Amino acid sequence: MPARIIEELTSRKKEKIATFLTFESIVAVMIAFLPLFMVSSNWPLLLRVPVCAAAAVAGYVMTLEAQGLPLYEHVVWTARGLFRLRIHGDRVSPADLPGATLEPDKDRVIAVGGPIELVQRGGARPVVAISRAPVVPVAQSRAVGAPTAPTASAPADDALVLTR
Repeated sequence: MPARIIEELTSRKKEKIATFLTFESIVAVMIAFLPLFMVSSNWPLLLRVPVCAAAAVAGYVMTLEAQGLPLYEHVVWTARGLFRLRIHGDRVSPADLPGATLEPDKDRVIAVGGPIELVQRGGARPVVAISRAPVVPVAQSRAVGAPTAPTASAPADDALVLTR
């Protein structure tokens, strides 16, 4: 039940009640006027009336449209824009544009043994393995029957190939 009432109130937001008065402006006047009216119950009448009247006028003025938006919406959207500039800077990326589709990352991992293979161009030199003496720690080199470590070779195109 409350959801239906709220839905009816939001759909009647721009409904005219009088020539200059909309449902939205009446709600704004009540929101601005009533809290001050309750707080000022012990104030002298000469102070209470102008303060409550000023609050009611401020509530009405906040709902007046300027450039197609009510003043309170201008304030909200301006604050949102300034906050966005403060957080992201003034650079606009494709992700910021409405309706833009983002490109996936161009760098993808290719599975070994998958459908894509490395193909060398026809003018490439064949890879020649150059065997070097293995780097073996001193303690291991003195041990009898120590297993040999794999050797690294550096072909002409700076690729590293391990050989045993």
